[in-house]
Amino acid sequence: MNQAIVIALFVAVVIVLIAVAVVLARTVGKSRLRALPEESRGRYANSWHSIETRFIEDPSAAVQEADKVAVMILSERGANLTDEKRMPKDLREARTAASMDHGQRDTEAMRRAMVHYKEIVDDAVGTAHTRREGYRREMAS
Repeated sequence: MNQAIVIALFVAVVIVLIAVAVVLARTVGKSRLRALPEESRGRYANSWHSIETRFIEDPSAAVQEADKVAVMILSERGANLTDEKRMPKDLREARTAASMDHGQRDTEAMRRAMVHYKEIVDDAVGTAHTRREGYRREMAS
């Protein structure tokens, strides 16, 4: 009988440890960033719209501006921006894509960077804020 109790306790401890490991695995990859206040969301959505518009005229300047806005958003949300390993993935990938430009004005590399910056903005402000009434992206036919 003593041996059965020990085995039952052991099984219970193993089940609890597995449950804890599953919960930790699910939360480690998820963002723990604070939500932005409504006022900030509107301000960043307007800024993003200006940056996207500027990309057509001056892609390099738009990417630099996008980085600044992304850093401001992430700072306001409480992201760790000092440790590159803990920095949000989209920011790391945007900066990597932008650095692939090597000063050659590679529009494709800058476009990839903008896609990652847009993910940061959309996550923070919501896609509804970044879409303006009457604003429609033109499609090539």
